[in-house]
Amino acid sequence: MMKKLYFVFAILIIAAMSLSACAPTASPAEPQAEAEEAPVAEEAPAAEEAPAAEEAPVAEEAPATEEEAPVEEAEFGWDQDYITEVPPIMMIDPYFQIFGQSQVGVPYTYETAVKLAGHSCGATTGAWTITRKALEVLYPGGETPVRGQIQVDAPGAEDEWFVGVFGEIITYITGAAPKTGFIGAEFGQTDDVFVRQNKMIYPDDPTGTAPPKMEWIFTRKDTGAKVGVVFNLMVVTPLSTPERQEMGKKMAAGEATPEEADDYYEYWNDRAEFVLDNADSLDGFFTVTVYDEGTATTASAIAPTSPDDFAWDQDYITEVPPIMMIDPYFSIFGQSQVPVPYYYEEAAKVAGHSCGAITGAWEMTRKALEALYPDGEIPMRGQIAIDAPGAEDEWFLGVFGDTMTFVTGASPHTGFNGAEFGKTDDIFVRQNKMLYTEEPTGTLYPKMEWIFTRLDTGAKVGVKYNLVIILPIPTPGRISMGKKMAAGEATPEEATDYQEYWNDRAIFTLDNSDVIDGFITVTTYE
Repeated sequence: MMKKLYFVFAILIIAAMSLSACAPTASPAEPQAEAEEAPVAEEAPAAEEAPAAEEAPVAEEAPATEEEAPVEEAEFGWDQDYITEVPPIMMIDPYFQIFGQSQVGVPYTYETAVKLAGHSCGATTGAWTITRKALEVLYPGGETPVRGQIQVDAPGAEDEWFVGVFGEIITYITGAAPKTGFIGAEFGQTDDVFVRQNKMIYPDDPTGTAPPKMEWIFTRKDTGAKVGVVFNLMVVTPLSTPERQEMGKKMAAGEATPEEADDYYEYWNDRAEFVLDNADSLDGFFTVTVYDEGTATTASAIAPTSPDDFAWDQDYITEVPPIMMIDPYFSIFGQSQVPVPYYYEEAAKVAGHSCGAITGAWEMTRKALEALYPDGEIPMRGQIAIDAPGAEDEWFLGVFGDTMTFVTGASPHTGFNGAEFGKTDDIFVRQNKMLYTEEPTGTLYPKMEWIFTRLDTGAKVGVKYNLVIILPIPTPGRISMGKKMAAGEATPEEATDYQEYWNDRAIFTLDNSDVIDGFITVTTYE
């Protein structure tokens, strides 16, 4: 009976979901914030920048095979304390509000930015600080910044130097996404704050600007306020010398001695901490230029929330079991020698909301990884390539892709090119491992198949997500109510009903992905 009911409503759902398939905003993705550093007087990308190498150097060569005592997520702790000590940036996302997920500011943490990037370094801390400083100027007087209300103009093409790596972290915090971002559907038709696509603007061609002079321009779209931020990463110490880069290659190859590995860990993390410790005190390190003060505003109507007091209004967001991942960069940078838990809660922050699309992307990724890494083997970030079933701005493909990138490390053009580490081992290359087609394919989403390939073994699986099955159904009436919610015109009773409907769809996917035949289909190709 259930299957007949699903079929009866299929056509209606297809029409409705093409407008409102609940999709996330971009992220960052992958953020792979690695472009860290530009060694002293070294503008070349090769410098210690981006993430690094593969696995735990010294005698730690097997982060990938995880048959030794896998670490439970409850036991996990970073080997570098500063990763969790950076104060979060509090952000409001209108999607969290209208979907009944949080009516207060949400803490965006450096720890999640690190997971997105796959490591912590002077570039990830730099991108984090660039964003913090821009937001402090755009939202003065304790006003909480609003995701979707910010446009960012990048200083170079998305695959130039490590511009895209910085951009992924900036996207994670601000919600300003490139082509992969959410178009807004019925919500964006009501208010531009719900549109996330193309609010991170990369020039089509490289600018040739030297990294120390690259200026990120942040514009607050409701007031017109505009600021530019320049990060002079050549100031970062310890300096990134050619010798350090050679040691990076040695670390990536697993050839460093224990003493060399310890020294490299200290050097790498000292650079990240240098940025955090000196961002507000070292003259000329970060330069903020106000180009337009914008129109005056009153402080945010939402009272500031303490990060320590924050809790989601929907319990399921924190109840989804994490996906444990190994990242070789964490190993060679002395940040974690054990698997790291990637949480659905973090994916929801990347997306800017939770829904049936985000839970679907999460479950597709989980199922693909379970097939590629059977018998309890822990998946390895950087070891996975993903072929998307269409273009990055077709339907909501980029929105799904951003969630997959967050978990797997497979990034599009914005990803880290690997620098010296990638020259040693391809696992350290993250760029162009999420492959979108150049042109739209026109494939209907119930038939769209994501192809996951494990690069070390050649194992390949395809995953399809039949969202037509999701209940409750997104009827035309529900879509109209979505517009009403976005406009702030719904009554309290209508809002409560709509929020229940929206979150029930997300929960439906989580509860039934392993139960309903044909809901999420995994096909093994090799």
